[in-house]
Amino acid sequence: MTTTLSKPKFVLRGHTNWVYDVTFSPDSSRLATAGWDHTIRLWDPMSGQLNTTLRGHSTEVYCLAFSPSGETLASGSANNDSGVRLWDVSSGTPVGTLLGHNNVVHDIAFSPDEKLIASVSYDKTVRLWDWQNQRERVVLQGHRRQVEAVAFTSDGTALCSASADTIARRWDVQTGKLIHEYPAVLPWAHALAFSSTLSMFAVGYGHRPPGSRRPQGMARIWHLRDNRLVQTMKGHRNWIYSVAFSADAQRLATGGWDGTVKLWDLRRGVELMTLKNHIDVVRTVAFSPDGRWLASAGYDQRVCLWEIG
Repeated sequence: MTTTLSKPKFVLRGHTNWVYDVTFSPDSSRLATAGWDHTIRLWDPMSGQLNTTLRGHSTEVYCLAFSPSGETLASGSANNDSGVRLWDVSSGTPVGTLLGHNNVVHDIAFSPDEKLIASVSYDKTVRLWDWQNQRERVVLQGHRRQVEAVAFTSDGTALCSASADTIARRWDVQTGKLIHEYPAVLPWAHALAFSSTLSMFAVGYGHRPPGSRRPQGMARIWHLRDNRLVQTMKGHRNWIYSVAFSADAQRLATGGWDGTVKLWDLRRGVELMTLKNHIDVVRTVAFSPDGRWLASAGYDQRVCLWEIG
């Protein structure tokens, strides 16, 4: 039986435009949020209090990533800036900028050893950076449309990128060479996410059933190793705009155009819970690494913090 929850533990207010990304620090002690108001905000999940507002982007902030140590935050911006900015988390001060993309920077990831950053863009490229020296190491090319998501393997030797060209690609980090392509892994999707081990890949999109005037949301889970469809989950009443795996890859969160967040049990392929508080599109969802919190945000400019642990 599906549970409906309508009251989050905290509703975080402060952004004055869409909130496009949320992410927790590795120790779950901080929540970072990225806004189209050109700001990044750092919150305390335990109290719901705003700690710091980071200013420096000259345009919308699309994506965020904490370093594995939690000491550095990376942020990516829209095409008036197209930069990756680096921030010292403890002081809230900028410590560098990585320039090279010429369109929206849509996702960022740190390598497990914290030596590299991967960034992907609407300019169809994946870029690897020696971020501590603020030097571009290699540009990975091959995607034919905008690149939406990126993640390193747990050993840091390879990374995966996913694109609107419907192909996911696996790259060798050392040489920059393409290792493998996963064709037709996803249709046109608004939401993309990798599991922590890169064994699974989630996509969220919508389809219009025959005779229906409104699309229905659908999420699909694929095994990347053998390009196998594992599960299909339906329940949203419109497009799915965000997906996220829990740290143990046992649960999936989806946020939709219908303003709801749904929590799914991946072992059984069933919906566990529907979270209702947003009054507009849910653009981003994220689990805390300790499994206690789920954050959601979107077009209503609010961040909802749900205690689900």
